[in-house]
Amino acid sequence: MIILFSENESYYREIGLKDLPRITYIFNGMKFYKKKLNFFYKFDLFVCAFYTMPHNIILSLKFNELKKNTILCSDGIFEFSNSLNNPMIKKYDLQLFHPIIQDYFICVGEKERKYFNHNVETLKFIPYRMLKEKNIIELPHSRKILITTANSAYFSNNEFDKLKHILLEITSNILKEKIDFSFRIFDKKILQFLSSSLDIEIENDISDNFENTLSRYSSIITTPSSISITSMYHQRSVAILIYRDVPTYPQSGWIIPSIDVFKDSLEEFINLDSNRIEMQNNILKGYLCDNGLTEHLEEISNHIKEKKQNDINNYINKNLYNMLNSSFNFNIEWFIRKSYFKIKNLSFIKKIRIHIK
Repeated sequence: MIILFSENESYYREIGLKDLPRITYIFNGMKFYKKKLNFFYKFDLFVCAFYTMPHNIILSLKFNELKKNTILCSDGIFEFSNSLNNPMIKKYDLQLFHPIIQDYFICVGEKERKYFNHNVETLKFIPYRMLKEKNIIELPHSRKILITTANSAYFSNNEFDKLKHILLEITSNILKEKIDFSFRIFDKKILQFLSSSLDIEIENDISDNFENTLSRYSSIITTPSSISITSMYHQRSVAILIYRDVPTYPQSGWIIPSIDVFKDSLEEFINLDSNRIEMQNNILKGYLCDNGLTEHLEEISNHIKEKKQNDINNYINKNLYNMLNSSFNFNIEWFIRKSYFKIKNLSFIKKIRIHIK
């Protein structure tokens, strides 16, 4: 059996892809999007991850024509605001994962799986990079709060204003209560605001990976992000900031929509109230699962493709399809992505990436 992956090998290894006997993996498949249909007969499955890439649309359609299964894989939590408001998606006039034209969608979270479970078969998994450490990380001897955000915590000035306001109020209250805390924030705009607004020297704990960092903290305050799942798994009290009007995934033991709610729940939060942690662990169960990406691919490989109709007229622009298949088109996006993955781990590139975040 041969599986064609559209993106780079390291991308799939980071989310948990393992080698299987009698199965061959071919990566960087997006470079083949202009190949004739008979080229793809040798492949049994097609897997892609980047929803907005037209190459993946074209390849999915070609595999569909050959009656071979196609899979879309998400590498993190689904966030409605990201789907609706992320400018990197809006510029394509798309809504993330709406619709899904592939046969299978592998995503994070049981509620998320159920949400997308129409016109597509959905499977739940948890990416390896989200839970690299399976052993529970011990709590520190003293209580300490980590305040952090997702890498893309806002998509408009309005969202930024709401986020900075609630972060400032919460931090001011923590200072007033003399509770030990640190930040872990890569966004310079947020950091500059907090630095100028708080009469303290900002401690920004970004030297280690997240799981190593977690060993120094008992409680986590974060915007919706995958680290909330990591933190819940390691038995920290987790509070998610609410500053948007859209539904929120994931949820945790504590939700903070305002400073008043935070004040009311602060004592239970920093003391890891056992009832709330038990409730949080029940929420966590919706994200944990036995099967990873590899197991799901093995399972799907045994399924015969069923013919289905997809309402994809608004998703696939015929003119774009023709343009991409033109003999004059040069696959520059694939070339740039391939070059980026080759150099991103070089030390000087890492420094640049940290400064950009």
